[in-house]
Amino acid sequence: MFKKIAFSLFISCTAHLYAQDSISRNTNRQRLDFAKMYFEFGGTYVSSFKGKQIQDNTITTFNHPATVNQYLTWGGFHFWGHAEFFVVVPLGQLNLKKNTVETYELDQSVVTGLRIYPWAMQDKKARPFVGVNWGAVDFKQIINSDENSTVLTKDFLLNFEAGLLYNYKSFGLRLGVNYNADNKWDYPLDKEKKAEIKTPEITASLGLLYAFDSTKDTNKENIDRWNSYPEFSKLSYKARRKGAFFIGIGPSFSFSLSKSDYNQMKLPYLNDKIASKNYFDIALGYHFTKANLFTALSFRNPKFETEGYGSSQTIKKTALALEVNKFLMDYSGFAPFVGLNISYDKLRYEQEIEGVKSAIKFKGKFEPGLTFGWDIVPGKTDEVLVLRTNLRWYPLSEFDVNGQKFSFRQLEYNLIQLVFYPERMKKSKM
Repeated sequence: MFKKIAFSLFISCTAHLYAQDSISRNTNRQRLDFAKMYFEFGGTYVSSFKGKQIQDNTITTFNHPATVNQYLTWGGFHFWGHAEFFVVVPLGQLNLKKNTVETYELDQSVVTGLRIYPWAMQDKKARPFVGVNWGAVDFKQIINSDENSTVLTKDFLLNFEAGLLYNYKSFGLRLGVNYNADNKWDYPLDKEKKAEIKTPEITASLGLLYAFDSTKDTNKENIDRWNSYPEFSKLSYKARRKGAFFIGIGPSFSFSLSKSDYNQMKLPYLNDKIASKNYFDIALGYHFTKANLFTALSFRNPKFETEGYGSSQTIKKTALALEVNKFLMDYSGFAPFVGLNISYDKLRYEQEIEGVKSAIKFKGKFEPGLTFGWDIVPGKTDEVLVLRTNLRWYPLSEFDVNGQKFSFRQLEYNLIQLVFYPERMKKSKM
């Protein structure tokens, strides 16, 4: 786990340094040209592969059909066309072979990804890229239209890709090849038997995107002042206010990062690492401008579910976290931060096995955590609206179910949080 996180951060830092070096050779770059947002719709081709099932008490193989998995990407081009950060949401799956009694579902969402462009993107030019993304994949076999089988989840996958992006004005056409080495699934065929299924390592994708500038300000005084800022400086550089309150809201989801002993012992045919449904992270806080830090209270209520072969589990969490985060720098509108938090968690565990329901409500408990994230701030501390990303890790969370440990060490990922500073809006009108 630590190697994967370290590798992701290394790639991100490499992109930042590369972009900084490239831009230092071109003094015409402007701060407000730093980032562009985009949306992309596309499909990923997944070739046919071998599935497995039980027939007459024997494990047999069959061919799953090739599919096209549709997706929506929300991302941004950064560092003047040399890098790109993005998230991917699966939309649906199209089977290329009709009237099959054996099929599957393979949903891949990208929690966050990075692509690097050695040559900066330009209009009417095709540019190669290489990338890495951290994502989650759900896999489920469906035999004879029986929806009762288990959905397995891999929730911390590093995938690699390479491809070309052609730009024409605000539009782009992307062709990519994706590689995922972690393609083996120890899949439960029933409550007792499992078999290894290998999904394709290599897939191909084609997408059409639309990009737009979301950072420019119409006030020329602001444009001139913001473009005069150094490429690398503190977020508080030339700050005119001591601080400001803010409120933020954004979509989030959570992953369990370690396997549950309880599921492995009692319910081996269910997922032993579970992921939440989407939920909203709501924050109220104060930004201490001169100190380059902010503190916040964040409310979350994720719901985790897994089911298969007539059994189900549900974990409902209600949590309030107090956190303090320190901005490390501001690189032309990209301001990363790190910090500590402590969350007060209330959990309710529910399960149903062979029609027998049970539930456990746990007392509130404090869980320490670490926070990492970044703000997109072209106007530094003058911005009324800021886009923020939060990543919180709780390495110690666990609870007991019937004497067995249920590991609940989570990573909470707040995709894009819209942060509103009402005081800045009032003062900007004065």
